[in-house]
Amino acid sequence: MSPQSYSYPSPGCYRLAPGLCLLERAAGRPGGLVIASYPLRVLRLGQQAWQLLNLCRQERSSEELVRLSGLAPKRVAMLCQQLSAKGLLEAGPPLPPRSWPGVSVIVPTCNRVRQLERCLQAILELRYPSQALEIIVADDASRDQTPALLTRFVPAFASRGVRLHCLRHARRQGAAGARNSGATAARYDLLAFVDDDCVVTPDWLTTLVPLFSETGVAAVGGQIRAYETGSVLGRYEDVRSSLFMGLQPQEVRLSGPLTYLPTACLLVRREAWQALGGFTPLSCGEDVDFCYRLLAQGWRIRYWPAPESVVYHDYRTRLGTFLGTRVRYASAEAVLQQLHPQQRRILLLPPREASFAALTLGSLWQLFTTRPLGSLLRTRSQGRQRPSRTGQARLSLLLALLALLLPGASTWRRRQTARLAHLPLTAWQIWQATLRSYLAYTYHLCRHLTRYYTLALLAAGLLFPPLLVLVGLLQAVVVGVDYARLRPRLSLPAFALYSLLEDCAYALGLLLGCWRQRTWRPLLAVIEWKNATVTQLAQPSESGSPSPPSLDQR
Repeated sequence: MSPQSYSYPSPGCYRLAPGLCLLERAAGRPGGLVIASYPLRVLRLGQQAWQLLNLCRQERSSEELVRLSGLAPKRVAMLCQQLSAKGLLEAGPPLPPRSWPGVSVIVPTCNRVRQLERCLQAILELRYPSQALEIIVADDASRDQTPALLTRFVPAFASRGVRLHCLRHARRQGAAGARNSGATAARYDLLAFVDDDCVVTPDWLTTLVPLFSETGVAAVGGQIRAYETGSVLGRYEDVRSSLFMGLQPQEVRLSGPLTYLPTACLLVRREAWQALGGFTPLSCGEDVDFCYRLLAQGWRIRYWPAPESVVYHDYRTRLGTFLGTRVRYASAEAVLQQLHPQQRRILLLPPREASFAALTLGSLWQLFTTRPLGSLLRTRSQGRQRPSRTGQARLSLLLALLALLLPGASTWRRRQTARLAHLPLTAWQIWQATLRSYLAYTYHLCRHLTRYYTLALLAAGLLFPPLLVLVGLLQAVVVGVDYARLRPRLSLPAFALYSLLEDCAYALGLLLGCWRQRTWRPLLAVIEWKNATVTQLAQPSESGSPSPPSLDQR
């Protein structure tokens, strides 16, 4: 996958999000309806918001929207921000500031002189005003040639008018401590954290810094991709690493889906860093903890994966170090759970969607297992003949038909709701959106189970072999969807193998973390029974009629 896969609007511009249908209301009635295909939503907008959406059928700048709509600039900016938050508009990056704010780039390092040299060489090529830039390298008691390397780079940065400040710890304090030391020594109001095994792109800062012009934004992060893609593991990490947050711009929220950004590419307001007292000295997961605390105080965090802001990370591409990294990441979950008990892992089990997933997986399990479900409940002493393969196929088909009845019933209810509300939706549109939401829930349920319980299911499968078939089915769903969605540059068998090994390593790390912290809470998800397809349809704050009921609420 290329970082250029998503095309952004131009700076300061907006355009209508794909998959939307705009319908005018009856003559003499202001505003109109917006129909989003997935998730299926129908929104009734007031006249001003409707006018802006109509204008954005083609890409428009803020100035054009003000001129064509006749609205005040502040009103246009507020409405565009609200419409973007609802997923109705796609926003380009903010316009560059008239004067660039000062940025302190902070690089923690320890015994990685080769990676640090590559990192500093890339920072040397940054296109950012030299008078507003300083580089701080926090050496966490390295024992290699790091001090000599830094001495060599000082004049190279000075020749470009940039100050390179070198700090050295007398004893190890960890990456979090090194970042805190660098931030304490910083002179400027924006802190840009990057790891020593990363390579920044020249426009990294000029792309991300303008986002701080948005109200309440305290931190901004960009896209992280693999530096080395010559190996199979490198190409796997490129799309499956926990540092890769996707290609779509997002608002980081405690409620998800994106809840944190890694410090390998993170810009933070210095005042926000000071208000939190810096990074908690954890061996792993300090970036997650920092983002949780930042969001809890009401600050905003923006993820902006523009190709111009990509940071390339040098992942560990040997199998042992790859699995060890996953174990280490997972072990931090127990620590984070104790620091933030309100951030419990949630397992959604809405009755209709969960039943659909269970019936679908049961149908596949019945089809592929050598012993049918019914025979598992019988003992050999009963002497009953095992059902034939034809009987298994019939039972599998029956379960599949029962599964399809659930989205079918939901489609019928939503169709009735659409008719009562006089919404111009066909039964086919409603069926497609409904079935897609049920299938999406099945994928997310399978991903939850494979992420946390693959190792336990494999162990149980040694005693109860049909569970091994279930593990294979869960993995097949997740791997199949992710392979089609992420389009990695490696074969499907290799992708499936590394996915299985990664899930086993993560489960092992979670167990180790729980044992060290003497808690088992991270292993137990909080089960919620609410409807997974409910979508809240609060309209932008503008006078007008209330929005029609969402079909996803029926």
